[in-house]
Amino acid sequence: MNAATQLESNIEELRAAFGSRETPAADSREGLIFGICDRLCDHGNCVSNVVLVPADENGAPDLDRADPANVESLPADEWPEDERAALRAAVIVDHISGCSEESSFLVAVQGGNPQIIQIAGPETDRDIAHAIIGRDIGAVPVVRPPSKLAESMAKLTADLAAKKSPPSAANDNEPAADKRLIEFGDAYGGQIIGGTLFGAKVDNALGQIIISDDGNAWLHTSKGARRIGLPEKPKPLVASPFSLGDPTALPQRDWLFGRHYIRRYVTASVGPGGGGKTAHSISEALAMVTGRPLLDPSGPLTKPLRVWWINAEDPQDEINRRFHAAAKHFAVTNEQIGGRLFTDSGRDQQFVIARQEGRDLKVVEPFIDEMVAEILRREIDVVIIDPFVSTHEAQENDNGAMQRVAAAWTRVADEANCNIELVHHVAKNQGEVTADSARGGGAFKDKVRSMRVFNVMTKEEAEKAGVENHRSYFRVDFGKINMIASGSSQWRRFVSVPLMNGKGLMKNGDEIGVVEAWSWPASADAVSSVSPEELTAIKRKIEGCECRDNIQSAQWAGYKVAEALRMNMAVPAEKKEVRRMLDAWKQQGHFTIEQRPDYKGIERPCLIPVFHTSEN
Repeated sequence: MNAATQLESNIEELRAAFGSRETPAADSREGLIFGICDRLCDHGNCVSNVVLVPADENGAPDLDRADPANVESLPADEWPEDERAALRAAVIVDHISGCSEESSFLVAVQGGNPQIIQIAGPETDRDIAHAIIGRDIGAVPVVRPPSKLAESMAKLTADLAAKKSPPSAANDNEPAADKRLIEFGDAYGGQIIGGTLFGAKVDNALGQIIISDDGNAWLHTSKGARRIGLPEKPKPLVASPFSLGDPTALPQRDWLFGRHYIRRYVTASVGPGGGGKTAHSISEALAMVTGRPLLDPSGPLTKPLRVWWINAEDPQDEINRRFHAAAKHFAVTNEQIGGRLFTDSGRDQQFVIARQEGRDLKVVEPFIDEMVAEILRREIDVVIIDPFVSTHEAQENDNGAMQRVAAAWTRVADEANCNIELVHHVAKNQGEVTADSARGGGAFKDKVRSMRVFNVMTKEEAEKAGVENHRSYFRVDFGKINMIASGSSQWRRFVSVPLMNGKGLMKNGDEIGVVEAWSWPASADAVSSVSPEELTAIKRKIEGCECRDNIQSAQWAGYKVAEALRMNMAVPAEKKEVRRMLDAWKQQGHFTIEQRPDYKGIERPCLIPVFHTSEN
């Protein structure tokens, strides 16, 4: 409804309320109400309607009883006749610029003076509404100091009641605005009235901005006042020319640990639940803070780093158990840690970087500021966050939302000059885990600098390696490399470490799984790339052929292996590889050696395949 239509509706309701088809006299209480409505609708900064409120014993509007339950917008002729005498007209004002939608104010005339009271909404809206309503009905609010506002309103509304013309502003419209506030209004929103910016929102705090005599801007809220400045303006978009220079002068990438953790980037480790990601990150954290090669026994000592390890789900006592177990297993002492390790639980502090508000995903800017400040204060090099899903409220099947969350963590890494490692789950059990298995799809994968994938050892791999419990072993691979279990993968295994925190017969107490390095056996590594089906086919080729075990023989069994695997025996390296395979299979019991006579009757060592039940 536009202002003209609203005003016409107000007039009709006003006439009906007092049983007259004529416009109320200007000096009557009803005339003043009409004038107030006229001015409010004309300025268009709010929505106003004529309403009926209860009258007190003196016949004036009873403002103490003017709450939403006692305010009615029905015309008086629709009320019972015996109740009409107890009603008085007033103006209810809603949708005021700079105020919340819940705020409502009532304007009524008492003792010849218009009075403004708040009947709904937060108290922080009161000064804003008083200033806007007061200005629109002819009052010029004085909001500095705020305590003068009520006194100023009473005086100026009394002038209106005495039919004096409202004071004219310099532009015959409204008081001249402080032009210094324009930039603040562009940055924080709100409305400028005179020397005050009402309805400004700074760091989620709603209040008024005033320029003090010394030129500083102050934000006044219900909690007090604080000095603020303009937010930094974004740099203009420019195209930067490139020219070749001395490549030796370029700074190296700042790899922090294991060719995975890199400064100012986000990295990720992805795998199924219970696949070793958390325990692995704990062993790595201890390796980083001590500088000891805990997961690479033959590796060198490295520069100790400062690490912040955050588990957003587990309580702090569980975090303590895990780190104590790992430290016990690797013989790590407090002196070696040197105060460089920090651990926290999401049950004690919030580590949420993005929250869902209705349909919108909002990045939590105060959290980013606090996170960056704490990382810089502690001079932390690596932040490990487990699990990533607990740091946001985004829909993981929404690529745009996931990209924003990952980008927010990238901001932290860049501004705090550290690495952010996100421990993440796979979308579902898809068998072999690859970089595309991460929840959040391509948006998450594309935003991280390095991604590792974790795969639990399969039963077939366990058989080749000669280990019993395949779930105690897993491998770590980088990105989308060829996922073949071999010596090129980083293999790990769980070992159980008792904390000895029990009592009596249960003295061992808690048993904690700790991740350590594990090397694929050399003999098993030689045949790790050969599938069970290929091995069975090789056995079939050798079966009944009296193939010799001697590599010098023209009937050597290795030629059958090369034929089955399409390997070139003229290449020395490939011939050597075939020999390693046969040695491994003999060690694993897939072949035995029997002495059999050749065509001259001389006993020769021959390779005899052994078929297991699954191969028959």
